[in-house]
Amino acid sequence: MSPMSGAPGSSRYEVDHSITPEGARVAPRIHDDACVTAFLQPTNYQVSTNGPYLETGCFAPPSGH
Repeated sequence: MSPMSGAPGSSRYEVDHSITPEGARVAPRIHDDACVTAFLQPTNYQVSTNGPYLETGCFAPPSGH
C-alpha cells in the first residue's frame, strides 16, 4: 500500500488522492499579515479573509476567550 493511500477504510483518502472531509475548516496563511479561512459542507461553503490572530494563527479564537 502506498503511503498516500491511507489506511483501509479511511474516509480521508480515496483512489490514491486526498479528499477533504465534509465540515472541514481550512485556513492557509497567505502572507505574514493575511489569511484565508473557509469551511465546506455538502449544502454550502464560506470563504473569508482576515489577519492572523496572535494565539490561534489563522483561526479565530473561541468565543468568550
